[in-house]
Amino acid sequence: MKKNIHSTPIELQKVHFRTFIQSLTQKFEPLQLFSFSCSIVNNETTSCFNKTQSEYCCHYYLLMVTESSNRIGHEVQSFANENYEYGTITILSHGKKSLLEAVQANNRFFITVLEKGQLIYSMGGMIDLDFNVSYIPTQAGVRARENLEPRIQLADGFLKGATECLKAQNYNVCAFMLHQVVEQCFNAFILVFLGYRSNIYNLHRMLRLCGCFSKEPKACFLSGTSEDERLFKVLVRSYSSTRYEDGFLVNRNDAAQLFEKVSVFFYLTKRMCEGEIIKLEKDALLFKEARRKMEVVNG
Repeated sequence: MKKNIHSTPIELQKVHFRTFIQSLTQKFEPLQLFSFSCSIVNNETTSCFNKTQSEYCCHYYLLMVTESSNRIGHEVQSFANENYEYGTITILSHGKKSLLEAVQANNRFFITVLEKGQLIYSMGGMIDLDFNVSYIPTQAGVRARENLEPRIQLADGFLKGATECLKAQNYNVCAFMLHQVVEQCFNAFILVFLGYRSNIYNLHRMLRLCGCFSKEPKACFLSGTSEDERLFKVLVRSYSSTRYEDGFLVNRNDAAQLFEKVSVFFYLTKRMCEGEIIKLEKDALLFKEARRKMEVVNG
């Protein structure tokens, strides 16, 4: 009997992903699509009281390169959210011109994706990006620290404001302040770990993007319980609902729980980013030493 090659969860996932890529490229006609990360969860439960159950879920991280410089990132991400039901897809979209300018400016994120990412689609089957540049890491730690410090200062200021609002029982504004803390921390994470200057302001998208380098940010807010999901939704809604929805009210208990979670997240951000900057600084020193030795060898 001939075995169905698409019978396993892994093969089915691949089929669903290819089908999605076809629909994505037909709608937006990108020049290239690169995969720069893929997170896989494969859980199998066996029991003498039930059949074996398998859960295979992928989170794909894609960079879309377009001919136009028009910003379509929100539209592209909405399309992915609505049309891919078999996992999660996070897409960053950038025009070819701005991408090449970033490469020439020694941008760590774009050069790394183009060098090490997997090309999964190219219009016409050809790669027409004029790319022959390697990343030079000598200033990576310096730039990361320059990006970290102002965002941590802002986050710290918002956290102090949230503290005062919590004491004054102004829970809506407290939640709004906590939203600002988290947004600044996400920006710090993304800049330090990826070298990517994000124009994303949606906390869900920022949290998912952080997942390509660590699971710890998500674990601060979403441990898998419905209560965590509810609280995170309150945090997300607080940005606009506090200002524009008269019926939106944050109670004392929710404000206190969110304050505790965000405080932990703030210090996690500082600790992890400082650790990553130390790594970047070490990489810079190793690169400089290797280049010095090469210069000596070449006379």
